[in-house]
Amino acid sequence: MMVHRLLFISCFIALTSSAVNAVTPERIAVAGGSITEIIYRLGEQSRIVGVDSTSNFPEETKKFPQLGYVRNISVEGALSLNPDLLLGEEDAGPTKALKQIGSIGVKIDIIEKDNTIKTLQEKVMYIAKLLGVEDKGDVLLEDMQIDLDALAYAKQHLPESAKNTPPRVLFFLTLENGAPIASGRATPAHTVVEEAGAINVLADYEGWIKLSPESALELNPDVIIVMNRRQDTFKQMDNLPHFKYMKAVKNKAVYIIDGIYLLGFGPRTPQAIVELGTVIHKDFPLPEGYEFRYPRDDLPSMVER
Repeated sequence: MMVHRLLFISCFIALTSSAVNAVTPERIAVAGGSITEIIYRLGEQSRIVGVDSTSNFPEETKKFPQLGYVRNISVEGALSLNPDLLLGEEDAGPTKALKQIGSIGVKIDIIEKDNTIKTLQEKVMYIAKLLGVEDKGDVLLEDMQIDLDALAYAKQHLPESAKNTPPRVLFFLTLENGAPIASGRATPAHTVVEEAGAINVLADYEGWIKLSPESALELNPDVIIVMNRRQDTFKQMDNLPHFKYMKAVKNKAVYIIDGIYLLGFGPRTPQAIVELGTVIHKDFPLPEGYEFRYPRDDLPSMVER
């Protein structure tokens, strides 16, 4: 089996030459929502034969056959589509399934990334090169740069008070089962919070962390972000002991955001970070003429209950 694992590091892409010089794929099974978004934005979606369950944007992706969850790809489902390439994100698997698919002669390409804006840009260009459409990759990067320039402008023009004392943010993956899971460093949530000009209150810890209500109260963040689309999210928070005493809760600075939109690290992520900045900061000045070009998440907040 030929498996190419591509490690995206902050300043370069380590590529295997055979992955770059191989025949341009025409039948691609995708295991990863950001990859599906990128292929769509490159205008090459006609090459997609199937997607995983995290590939839900744009809406048209629902028409494709499903491979299963990105971490639990169906071997039979993938092979039934007769792909010449399975292109996946770093969490695609399980390894045993990938080996089985590869043993039939399907090329496997797994993109490993560290969830930074730099590696997002590199991922776009790698996929564009893989598909033989580098010019389209350049155009997509230029479009994403509009949001990145707006983000840089906003942070540069923040009030001095926000620059000197950035908002302290607690980012929850989930609040379910009475054991909230929050973001430390080395997570996509940590990256977007920092890119939005704020401080992750759990930056001293690595990965996703289970928090007791008592320890969460001690953090006392200015803003809470919850990656959850369930309608009862705020009810869940009301039922968690001590949370009502948090500064963010008392000030109704609790917001829900679609995780794929913000943390997917696809073409929409730069805009999502700009939108995050507009709710984290009381004043997040955007350049004249800047407009959101993707459907906005329009972060629901506790104020709307």
